[in-house]
Amino acid sequence: MNEALAVVRFKALSDPARLRIVRILAEPPDDQMLSDLRCSLAYGVCFCHLEERLGLAKPTISHHLKVLREAGLIEVVRVGKWSHYRLLPAGLEGLIQDLGELRKKQKLIQFERAL
Repeated sequence: MNEALAVVRFKALSDPARLRIVRILAEPPDDQMLSDLRCSLAYGVCFCHLEERLGLAKPTISHHLKVLREAGLIEVVRVGKWSHYRLLPAGLEGLIQDLGELRKKQKLIQFERAL
């Protein structure tokens, strides 16, 4: 476990707005997103959709996206004037592995106590 990276990733997800962003990026597109001609979902979720769904100011959303990018949880794809965001599977997989290691250690402790 890369402890420093794990701390950065878990800290990034500890904010409710950032957790909401990650959940939005993980969801399949809704009808409104599919019918929006301003941007293409082929690259991820457009900033405009995040703004509509979150109801936060643009600078606030940009800050949260920056924190998630620096934690290696999302990436940005710029197409023309639009920015699209998507989850990075490796970042999420790293979190799952970190939690899995903790779970294994906890099970081992429980097993040793049972003896």
